[in-house]
Amino acid sequence: MTNGSGDAHEGHERGSGANLPIAPSPQRVSGMKVPAGWTLPGKPADLDDVAEDAWRQTGFTCGEEMRLVAQNLDLQARLAGTGYSASARTMTMAGYASLWSRAFSATSDAVGVIRRGSYQSALPLLRQAVEFVGAERGLDAEMDEWRRFTHEAYGRNEPARATEIGLGHYFAGGAIASDEHLRLIYRATSDLGRPNFGPTALLVANEATHERYPLNFADHAYHLGWAQLLLGWAVRIGVVQLHTSMHLAQHFPAPDDLRTAVVDHVRAAEALLADTDRCHLVEWSGEDGRARHLLEQFRRRPGDATQRILL
Repeated sequence: MTNGSGDAHEGHERGSGANLPIAPSPQRVSGMKVPAGWTLPGKPADLDDVAEDAWRQTGFTCGEEMRLVAQNLDLQARLAGTGYSASARTMTMAGYASLWSRAFSATSDAVGVIRRGSYQSALPLLRQAVEFVGAERGLDAEMDEWRRFTHEAYGRNEPARATEIGLGHYFAGGAIASDEHLRLIYRATSDLGRPNFGPTALLVANEATHERYPLNFADHAYHLGWAQLLLGWAVRIGVVQLHTSMHLAQHFPAPDDLRTAVVDHVRAAEALLADTDRCHLVEWSGEDGRARHLLEQFRRRPGDATQRILL
């Protein structure tokens, strides 16, 4: 229900059937702020020559990836804004939108560091984005836990003399594992982002062979393969997010023209991601059946010979 000022109120909701204690007063979503659209942040003023070259080269060689990422985030912001409708502005909507907001920011931030050649720094951000999108997709089954958290949080803890929010432990591993795209990106960003020797060598000594190890400390030089791979993952995460949001029409009642724009965008994104001439990663299993990462079409510059790298 709504009050006279238009704030949506929500007390005890009926979700999956669990009986929750009634909150002492109804909760509401008020003061909700969503950008009307989204533009990727511009070039930082303090880039050194190497990072500035990476920024320029990425815009030149990955223009379509950049266009789709920017369009995707703009559509996401516009779609999230439909949750402001009085009928949709419930704590259930807030649960989805809260996780969505974190996925959105992680993806946007990842794109910023990719453009400046800081590829390894993008890996944990993309992994975070996958975790948040997966959590959003799994929230339907855990909605009672979200409601319980919102009813119990923000109390006073006198021994600590603090407002007690609590962690509210939640991780939707099953939702990630059940989606082939999220599962692949999550596993790859986890393995590549940790201090494993193979990814470390690939990131700091890209030209290494069995005979030489050309260490490049704090390397952020432009690399076409990394840029295509990571921007492609950002596009894919965004597509999964749009699919998720479009199926939450009760909470994000987008108008027909916006839904049509989303469908058109997803079609263009799928066409880009299906291009096997771009750098991409697939799961590869050897004779022992162990799943490994196989990088295909991996190269530093457009004119270089492509490589297949098994990690």
